[in-house]
Amino acid sequence: MKEIKLKENPLGIKIFAIGEPSIDNMPEEEYSLFASSLALRINEYVTKSKNDMEDQDAI
Repeated sequence: MKEIKLKENPLGIKIFAIGEPSIDNMPEEEYSLFASSLALRINEYVTKSKNDMEDQDAI
């Protein structure tokens, strides 16, 4: 069993996995959800970065 350390863990709980987690072993439905969530987070990051750059240009 291996502890998975999270960058952000507001609940402060420990997460453990048996073996090495891998997206190759995810069921199709779970993989689609993971990919959609990742795309959403990337879009939010790019939008925020773009807005921050525009704010700096306005100064």
